[in-house]
Amino acid sequence: MFKLLVPVDGSRPSVRAVRHAIKLAASGLDVSVLLLNVQPSPLPPSTAKSRRRAEMLQQLEQADMATAPAIALLEKAGVPYKRYARSGAPADGILKLARDEKCDAIAMGTRGMGAIAGLVLGSVAIKVLQLAPVPLTLVK
Repeated sequence: MFKLLVPVDGSRPSVRAVRHAIKLAASGLDVSVLLLNVQPSPLPPSTAKSRRRAEMLQQLEQADMATAPAIALLEKAGVPYKRYARSGAPADGILKLARDEKCDAIAMGTRGMGAIAGLVLGSVAIKVLQLAPVPLTLVK
């Protein structure tokens, strides 16, 4: 089975990456999708326990909202998937899961920033492109 990591954040580009995965499955590729949503890092350990718990619950809710459109599409198409939620820097989370799960490829959306904006602001897609341990497809 071909393991395809698809990071999702609920944006249109990430939904287009999910549709790309569905097209691969429809073409006959035996694909399993690993859906990943990465939320910002939780509060530091020194923060009050009740506040940390509330923050973590909020992050889980946000991850659920971000992955819901992708899950609906995959289920409708009958494409098998596993859902992952992480916290931290998005590019780092993507790269770590790709390595840990021995993914065959990554397909992710890009917001279409111009070259100058990408250089100045940085980009998750650019960092993943530079450091990915497997082939990467960027979907516009």
